[in-house]
Amino acid sequence: MNIESISRIEILDGGELILILESGGNASYQHIYREAAEVSWDKELKGFKSPKPRQWSYLEKYLHIVKVAENCSILLSLNPSTEFQNIPQNIKDEILASTNT
Repeated sequence: MNIESISRIEILDGGELILILESGGNASYQHIYREAAEVSWDKELKGFKSPKPRQWSYLEKYLHIVKVAENCSILLSLNPSTEFQNIPQNIKDEILASTNT
């Protein structure tokens, strides 16, 4: 299992949620689309991305990205220096609380 630290979580201008990796990831991460789970690798931003939520909350999208990555043998983890950009405080709090359960 590859362990990857999340350097930044961001809601992009289009509403997509992206988890940017501290390491910059690796080329094989582009194959995550094969899971057919609305998670893709953004090679420019170096993170896993999911479309703007239609029915799910941003917390559910975050947990979904983490689970899909885990299915591909990639363990995503927050660290004390993880940045939250364009993320409302209540969503940040939910994400942080989800990692403590």
